[in-house]
Amino acid sequence: MKWNSDRSLHLSVWCTRLAMLCVAACGVMTPRLVSCYILLSHKPQALALPLMTSILACCLPAAAALLWLHRLLLNIRAERVFIAENVALLRRISWCCFIASAILCTAARASLLFLLLSAAAAFMGLILRVVKNVIHQAAIIKAENELTI
Repeated sequence: MKWNSDRSLHLSVWCTRLAMLCVAACGVMTPRLVSCYILLSHKPQALALPLMTSILACCLPAAAALLWLHRLLLNIRAERVFIAENVALLRRISWCCFIASAILCTAARASLLFLLLSAAAAFMGLILRVVKNVIHQAAIIKAENELTI
């Protein structure tokens, strides 16, 4: 059995679905996870509410980004790659990364780890903006080529 782009795309779709389940589980289990974290790290109990709020607030843009990513992957599977819809989907996903970054940055008072996660989310948003711009330019070139034929 040889690895190819179809299998890679199929794996990406299933990983995205698994990530959606993980975000949902994280949202449901946040109180228990934060309680365990507070207990094991010997952090003050006053951090529990800010940590829970930050994690739950990040679940919203994460869920939205994963739904849009899933739609993007389905478009790619249908061989609709260089289209305006995919540009819009990448733009939305990047904004979700920036929103999560802002939430995590404000949560950095509770834990320095959030500052690191904030930087990672912002970097991912930036990479997605670059990819969005590439797809946008490719869509323009594709449209121009279709008009000349």
